[in-house]
Amino acid sequence: MNKIREIWKRAKEREVGKHILIELIERRPQFKDYFGIHVDEKTDDVYGCREFMLQAHRIQNFLDTAVSSLGYYPIANILQMAYRIGQIHFYRGVNFGADNWLTFKKVTVEIIIDREANPDCVAVIGWEKFMGSVIREMKRGFLDEARRNCNDSPFRRSPSYL
Repeated sequence: MNKIREIWKRAKEREVGKHILIELIERRPQFKDYFGIHVDEKTDDVYGCREFMLQAHRIQNFLDTAVSSLGYYPIANILQMAYRIGQIHFYRGVNFGADNWLTFKKVTVEIIIDREANPDCVAVIGWEKFMGSVIREMKRGFLDEARRNCNDSPFRRSPSYL
């Protein structure tokens, strides 16, 4: 936990949320749509627009809250927060797909670790496990909410005439 917090302390000073979102968009341009970043790239600066800045801050603030909670609150509380964010993604129509969840995890760990002068394997493994747990819970929250809404559909109920 200490390694994760130490690295995070340095990463957040570099506006890591912006760097994560930039890398996500460069690797998979559809992330602009997922996050509601709608600009004409020829006339507007994608990375300077209001929507981009808002999403970058959301990413960084979530990670800051989660990492800052490590060791002070039960891990179940942090994972519950990730689960809830997954539910929110469902209601906002942010349907990533498994490959995009994996990309988000990979990019986040890379951006945070790669900027370290000498990251040790304990730190890398710690971040991999931490982000793996966070992403797992976000996916679970999204899927549980999707199932709940599917089951609530009047078309999924047994016909009353049977």
